[in-house]
Amino acid sequence: MLIAKCSPTFSSILSLDTEYESSHYSYCFPSLLPRNVEMKVNIPNYYHHNSNCQAPHIETPAQRSVKEQHQAKSAFVNPGAETYASSSTHAQMNRHKKRTPEPRPSIQSVGAPEPVHSSTEGMESSIHEVQLRYKLSSVTMKALCSISQAPDRREVLYKSCLASEFRSFPLKQAEKNLFREINDHTAIPYTIKEAITQPWHKVFLLVQIDLLRIGWPNKISGAARKELYQERGRIYALLDRTLRCLTDIIGLRRDGRGVNVVLDVLRSIKSGVWEGAGQELLLVDGIGSVKMEKLFRSGIKSIHQLAELDFCNIERLMSRNPPYGHNLLQQLARFPKLSCQFDIIKDHALVNRRPLVDYQHDQPEMSQSPLWVCRVVLAYENDQVPLWNKNNPWVTLVLEGADGRLVWFWRGSVNKLAEHKELILGLELKHGEKIGLRLACEEIVGTVVHSFHQIS
Repeated sequence: MLIAKCSPTFSSILSLDTEYESSHYSYCFPSLLPRNVEMKVNIPNYYHHNSNCQAPHIETPAQRSVKEQHQAKSAFVNPGAETYASSSTHAQMNRHKKRTPEPRPSIQSVGAPEPVHSSTEGMESSIHEVQLRYKLSSVTMKALCSISQAPDRREVLYKSCLASEFRSFPLKQAEKNLFREINDHTAIPYTIKEAITQPWHKVFLLVQIDLLRIGWPNKISGAARKELYQERGRIYALLDRTLRCLTDIIGLRRDGRGVNVVLDVLRSIKSGVWEGAGQELLLVDGIGSVKMEKLFRSGIKSIHQLAELDFCNIERLMSRNPPYGHNLLQQLARFPKLSCQFDIIKDHALVNRRPLVDYQHDQPEMSQSPLWVCRVVLAYENDQVPLWNKNNPWVTLVLEGADGRLVWFWRGSVNKLAEHKELILGLELKHGEKIGLRLACEEIVGTVVHSFHQIS
């Protein structure tokens, strides 16, 4: 098993069907590593896919320092290879710099890399590459790039809805009463203070009313409702692309806290209920709001709790006849139940690196940071490979530093966890620092595993 420490470069984090690992301060969902090679290398792309990428060799801190002196700016990881990323040398990635990543790569992982974008020019180049990957307009990219550090859910959803591409879904006269009703008389968490007239208002409110799972108010004609349903699929497809693009942008800033928030919003929208809202039981076929309330009164508030009941109790609580309970347990047996173990193997030598700074500032002075060798073991506790909605889900792991920076990122198919996924990481952490690990299925709420660990 190899351990490589190299500085990452960002390219794409949430491209679909891509496994990606990275450590240090870069995000890339599907960054790639050579298959059949277990290694960790910091890579700055959330979603890459390249199977021809060669495994970087292990270098001494002195060798890495010399290489870093010759690197003018960070490079993006080839989007077509399986990769593992850790955090200290950009040189290994430079040979991929001229390759433009595809919009939807296929196997990646990323870790928290060194600040690879130390100049405005480097950041602009990276943003342009992200724009090409997701095929979004310059106006949209400007809106997404204006998001603040460590944004909350409201800001993430708001900025995503500002995409100029949503202008092709104008707010029609027949829809105005519906969206006014949603804004003024429903329990959506984020209301709009101004008059409801803009296309982004339509998307912003539509998403929230859908996540409430209460149906649309009866303030729209049948013909207009049918037309809105037809637009709805295209709206969500565009929103998915916009959120994945936003994840890459926030990843470029090495904002681990922001990455977690965007992933929460993406997971909520793909599932149809807010993460953490206590409505995950609605994901189960045959369970609506009434039956969910029955289960709540019996102390059953999650899918994992429901899966622990025997079929007789399920049929009694749900007022159903056999073989309903048996069939439901078969379905729930494959609902993802993830686990994550973190251990510190040993501390390593000091490495030279530039400190984290605001991405808009120019090159800071070099400093030394301690490198800790850590082991992360990812697995699922199901008897069979998790399967939900007829698909094997994709999983993301985010390691967040005490100051909210991205320390490491990994993304891959749950199939990779069949015999436990062991990651040996070289992480730049401070002694006594408290880091957070967040493992979850990318598109399924109720699967989050969150833990904290003290570095000592």
